[in-house]
Amino acid sequence: MPKFGDLESAIMEQIWRAGRPLLVREVLEGVGRGLAYNTVHTVTEILHRKGWLTKERDGRAFRYGAAAGRDKYVAGLVTEALSLTDDRSAALVGFVEGIRPEEAEELHRLLSAARNKEVRS
Repeated sequence: MPKFGDLESAIMEQIWRAGRPLLVREVLEGVGRGLAYNTVHTVTEILHRKGWLTKERDGRAFRYGAAAGRDKYVAGLVTEALSLTDDRSAALVGFVEGIRPEEAEELHRLLSAARNKEVRS
């Protein structure tokens, strides 16, 4: 999973933050940067084709919504990062050493739940 480009990130951030589908005009207003409407529209269409945005007609225009949440995107980046190493254990150790205690507790809870689910299957 490739990382979003700068404009892709800004567009996704606007849509995730809104929590609802937006018109390109609304995305453009939120992104700012003095960009042209066509530039934002083109990148929004690219994100739609990549499967990150939904598209629904609203009169003569379209509204674009998030097809997946930010959490799914970040999880994909972590998976991609782990695929870049021959020593996943070392990478995971580095990751775990950098998390806060409450995150470690949550990770432990999630691992236990996954282990219990696996045993039941």
